[in-house]
Amino acid sequence: MNDFSETPALTSEVKAELEKLIKLCRILEIEGHGDRTLGFASVRDPHGNGMWIKRSHIALGEVFDYRDFFHIGLDGKVHSGEGRCHGEWPIHASIFEMRPDINAAIHTHPLYGCVVSSSTEPMRPAGYQQIFFPTPPPRYEGSSELIVKLETGREAAKIMGDSFCMFLRNHGVVACGTSIEHALVIATAQEAACEEFVKTSSASFDWSYPTDDEQARKIKGQERNVPVFWEFYCRKLARAEALGHPILSTKRIPVT
Repeated sequence: MNDFSETPALTSEVKAELEKLIKLCRILEIEGHGDRTLGFASVRDPHGNGMWIKRSHIALGEVFDYRDFFHIGLDGKVHSGEGRCHGEWPIHASIFEMRPDINAAIHTHPLYGCVVSSSTEPMRPAGYQQIFFPTPPPRYEGSSELIVKLETGREAAKIMGDSFCMFLRNHGVVACGTSIEHALVIATAQEAACEEFVKTSSASFDWSYPTDDEQARKIKGQERNVPVFWEFYCRKLARAEALGHPILSTKRIPVT
């Protein structure tokens, strides 16, 4: 593949986005989204030329610099990259294709999200974690297998509709945002909401959930928290890196 240092598409705008995407991947690792070398994130190319997506065969916590991303078209054509591109790129390409408001996307296998992905019951807002979701996230039920074809990716993107996240049946989760910061907040809130839902619905006591009107009032104005939460997670990542957290790489993993 092309050497990134010689790739015209790697502009200052792209580098700025990739710097944030690196942080997002590493934050997701320490927030429980890591699953060995599975899971990936992407950002829409700021110049309208496809997307940038994490390479395969490394963990989220092993993403280290801009060379750990592929630049591909929404049709899957590889413009540049080292190693192997993720086979499930159609999930992200289809979402970017159908949702012009979305600029960043995540697909991971967090524990509670995977548990809820197996449930036929919608995820109800047990506590306060579902403040970013006006309605229960939709569930793609077409297949529990890997989504490696554009046709399947488009089916899933259609099910997601105007939501910013969804469940893939017996598979995992998808979280998106208008920005990288927004996508991270959605992904972490989705997993926290899943944990609340699983633990509450598994308890022996009777439980309730907010009315639609209450939920609507909780959600109103939450976009103001996106930059605040992003900065919090960045500070948390900086502390983890300074302490030498064992699941975060300190150098780039060689391409194999």
